[in-house]
Amino acid sequence: FGALHGRAVEYVGITRDTVESDLKQRREIQDGNLIFHNAPPVRAALSGSILLLEGIEKAERNVLPILNNLLENREMSLEDGSFLMAPGREHEIGEAAA
Repeated sequence: FGALHGRAVEYVGITRDTVESDLKQRREIQDGNLIFHNAPPVRAALSGSILLLEGIEKAERNVLPILNNLLENREMSLEDGSFLMAPGREHEIGEAAA
């Protein structure tokens, strides 16, 4: 499907062992520096790729709200302190802060 539409596909196989960091970011220390690696859902959101979720019926209760927030609201707070949100919603943040 992705090839037909000229878009990359990010894949996540969900099991009962899938945790939040499998869907957001993983921390790693390289040469004494803390590095965050984006998980496939984050990469898909940032690049506009297609996200393929396999086995979503196996997801544990703590994983479903994370996926729901990304898929329905197009929002996700990340471990590195950044926040993903749908394009064009910046004005809502500004209005709420005022």
